[in-house]
Amino acid sequence: MPPLEVLQEWEARQERVRRAWGALGLNARIQTSVGPYPLRLEIWHLAREYAIHADDIEVPMTARERQAQLRWRVAFGLFAAHEEGEAIDAEVEHDRVRLRHDGRQYDLDFETFIAYLTNRPQQLKDPAGRRLLRQLGATG
Repeated sequence: MPPLEVLQEWEARQERVRRAWGALGLNARIQTSVGPYPLRLEIWHLAREYAIHADDIEVPMTARERQAQLRWRVAFGLFAAHEEGEAIDAEVEHDRVRLRHDGRQYDLDFETFIAYLTNRPQQLKDPAGRRLLRQLGATG
């Protein structure tokens, strides 16, 4: 299938989903792979996935847009980790995250912390950041 047709099909499917979910309302529960789940939270999970893939293809955005995106991704990442039962001992302070891991403390920028949460050290352009995440147990 040519790329344009793939894009058009994806857009049409997205429009149908958005219309259906809009009719349900944010307080609805929808069927997911883990069973019934709040629509409001499923939308957050999908936004996170879209943001990850936007990073993969380096979608251009202003520095302000990028910082805002990183901030909500950190907040959501901490929420999702808690929801999945993963104990992440971290505090957000301004534009940094203080991570405590195996008795040590690490001061991470938002991008590095998100790469840690998503197990995607390959997202980082800085080799030192990738090494650090692998030391922390990242396998991606």
